[in-house]
This record gives sequence, structure tokens and C-alpha cells, in this order.
Amino acid sequence: MKIELVVGDILRHKADMIVVNLFEGVKTPGGATGAVDASIGGAISAAIRDGDFQGKWGETLLLRPEKGIASRRVLVLGLGKKEKFTPDLVRQSALPVVRLAKKLKLSAVASVLHGAGAGGLDPETAARFASLGVALSGYEYDRYKSEKGSRLERFQWIERRQAPAVPIRKGIAYGAALGGAINWGRDLVASPPADMRPDGLARAAKALPAGLPPAAGRKIRVKVYGRKEIEGWKMGGILAVGRGSEIPPRLIVAEYRGGRTGDPWTVLIGKGVTFDTGGISLKKWEGMEKMKYDMAGGAGMLAAIRAAGALGIPKNLVAVVPAVENMPSGTAYRPGDVLRMMSGKTVEVLSTDAEGRLILADAIAFARKRYRPAAMVDAATLTGACVVALGSVTMGVMGNDAELVSRMKDASSASGEKAWELPLHEEYSEQIKSEVADLKNVGGPEAGAITAGYFLKEFAGATPWVHLDIAGVAWMEKDKAGYAPGPTGVPVRLIVQFLSQAGRR
Repeated sequence: MKIELVVGDILRHKADMIVVNLFEGVKTPGGATGAVDASIGGAISAAIRDGDFQGKWGETLLLRPEKGIASRRVLVLGLGKKEKFTPDLVRQSALPVVRLAKKLKLSAVASVLHGAGAGGLDPETAARFASLGVALSGYEYDRYKSEKGSRLERFQWIERRQAPAVPIRKGIAYGAALGGAINWGRDLVASPPADMRPDGLARAAKALPAGLPPAAGRKIRVKVYGRKEIEGWKMGGILAVGRGSEIPPRLIVAEYRGGRTGDPWTVLIGKGVTFDTGGISLKKWEGMEKMKYDMAGGAGMLAAIRAAGALGIPKNLVAVVPAVENMPSGTAYRPGDVLRMMSGKTVEVLSTDAEGRLILADAIAFARKRYRPAAMVDAATLTGACVVALGSVTMGVMGNDAELVSRMKDASSASGEKAWELPLHEEYSEQIKSEVADLKNVGGPEAGAITAGYFLKEFAGATPWVHLDIAGVAWMEKDKAGYAPGPTGVPVRLIVQFLSQAGRR
């Protein structure tokens, strides 16, 4: 889909549909909406007067005026209460528009820039979130469909003045580039598990630089390590979890050299369980088909590297993704096994379905030894307990460095990807102490998300580290928060904002 700015008169602009907006409670439309209303004979004012349209969030009114404008359709979009309007709601407002355009099989839509007028947002910010919303709302995984759905080919933002055109175009380019990187990662998560086994994820990662402009692609180097290297590094967690599958594990390392030579590394670690049966501790069959999304953290961190290249983020970054398939077989690891991790710590296995923390622990140890990073961030669909605690609204955030956690929370507010801090009080360490090893991989029925985070903290050591549990927000079952059902691409927006904002790391 081409997303672009057109400077001109929305009344004279020809498209399959033009989009205007109203905040809730507005009785007399103004601005572009008022101009359209007057040109088509007051149809919008009449709908407000008769109670057919109130401007509530997500409410739509589709009109087919016979004269007065060049386009065939007018869609009025409700933006809700003005005092509650945020940049992320600009992003979310794209979904009902794009879904209607696809339903009507439209090829070209033109819209006013939501939030840049009465909404009070600066034009570049509004354009950034608006174009990101269009890119994300237009996503569809239809590789295996015989009949492809209709695709919106062009989305245009209409601005009547020349003055704000430069910042608007800058914002559109940013949002489209970020959306493209996120959608690349969503494709990885949506792919059938037979296509995206550890070797498949490794192949996709190797192709990552090829999808970027040459100057950006040259800054990225991807290495894939196999079982021989993983055994040599004594990564007991990765080896154990991958033992039940016929496909050996991989360790994917994607470096992005966007900073100066000698600048410190920021490491992005992502859980890459390409399919999770639970292993010997087998999951229920209901919903197991969605366990292809258990590599959403890994896909997200690779997508963040792609976004960093596309946006030119001036930092040295490396994504570390341990890729495994957690399968039951005669060679699978068992409850009761004791694993020796790369760090030298030993772990008693109570459940083979608590596998993500085991592979992440080795990835954290690898990152610390190889890169000596200034900061580490991991993302993982780690615990059902986080879904119970926070639902599908927000991810959990934990860490060992107050300044780093604070920066992540600031990035959450700015990006719109919600993150809620959970505590890592020392008392929780008692729940993961083992009678036969240094640690056990399950902390019992209480505080499951926190004890999983505390387990990872044991391997982060003194390196500043933040953990993101994205189990509840990496996949949506229904339209929510501006996403259609399926993979969301969380936490790429949060990570990009975190990397882009000022900070000493």
C-alpha cells in the first residue's frame, strides 16, 4: 500500500472514499468536516441533529452524496472525547477505516489528518501515528488463501496548506517504515509452525538485511549458530529444550552497527520457541495451534533491528534469539532433570512447559560474555500468569535497574504500547530455590510472572536489564486496540521508542 501526502482541497480530491472526523459532543462541524458538510447539503449536521451520529470513539457514518464533492463516498469517523484523545488513538483510528475500505473493495482512500487540527497534536506526530496505523491495519497474512482478499492500494492524507507539508511527509515516512518492519515480524509469527521451525526462523533472519535499502542493510550482519557451537558454549538450557525435536536449535545473532565504532552495545533478546507443545509436560490440545506465536519475542526483536536500520537509529544494537522447538519424544528433556547452564548455574526442571526462561537464561549469559552490553532487554511470551494478572491490555515489565525500567515506562507512554511494572522483591527468590540445584524453573502457583522474571534476573547479574512479558498482548483473538485478530507485532513500537529517546544507555 502506498501511503502519501497530497496538498490540496479535499472537496476537489477524487478518491473512492474521503474520511473526515468529529469529536464526541460536537454539534456544528468545523474545519474540513464542516466544509464537506456544507458542500454536500448539511448531511453530517442532519445526522448529528437526528442522533444518527454522535462522534463516539470508533463510530462511523458512511454517506453517498450525489453532488458537492469529487469523491463518491464520505466516511465520518468518531474520535471520542477530545480530552481523552492521544497519539496512539490516531493509530487505532485507522482500523475501522481500512476494514471498511477492504469490505467495499476500494482501492484509494483519502483522509484528513486526525489529531492535527482540533486534536492539538503537532503535524509530524499525528502523521507518524496515522501512517503507522494505516500500515498496521492493512496487514493480512493470506499466503495460503486460494482467493486473496481485496487490497487497499493507496491511502492519502489531505492537507490544504503547504506550510506543514514537510513535517507531515517526515512523519508519514517514519510511520510507514516502522509499520513495514513490524509487519515483517508479524509474518514470522503468523507463519504455520511447519514453515517456521528453528531452521526456518534462521533463514528468515538471514534475509533480514535484504529487505532494507542498501545503505541500511550494510549496517546489519546476521550470524546463525548451530548445535555444535551451542554445545561448545555449554548452553544447557537451549540444548535441553531443543532435544525433543528432529530440528536442532539455532542461536540467531543480528548485529546492527548504527552507532560509532566503540560505542557500547544494547542487546535485544527474544524468546524463539517456534512451536511449544509443552514437551513432556504436554499442554491441552485446545488452542495449541496458536503456540506458533511462542516466538513472538524473537520475531519482535529481529523486527526491531529491521526498524532500526530503516529509521537510522544511531546506536549499536544486537538481537540474540535462541530458536528451539519444544516437542515431546524419546529424546526430550524431562521433569526432574538438572541442567547446567552456560553461566555455570544449575537448574532443576519441574516443568518442561516452563522452557522459555531456560533458553533466555543462556541467551542472556551469551550476550553478557560476548558483548558486555550497556543494557539488555528481553521480550518473551513467557507466562500465562502474566495474562491472568494483566490480561490482553498491557505487557509486564520487570528489571534490575530503576533508571532503565523508568525509561521503558516513559517509552511505553510515548509509543502507546502499554507496559506495567511488576516488582522483583528479593523475597520472591525463595520460590525458585531448589533442593538439588541452584535454581528450579517453576516458582509454584503464586506470582508466576514475577518468579519467572526473577529467574532471569539471576542470570542478568550486574548488567542493567529489563524483561518484558508479552504473553497477553502478542496475539489478539478479536479486534482490539487497533489490531485485527492475529499477531500484533508487540513490542517493536515500544523498543523503537526506547532506543530513540534520550538516555545514557
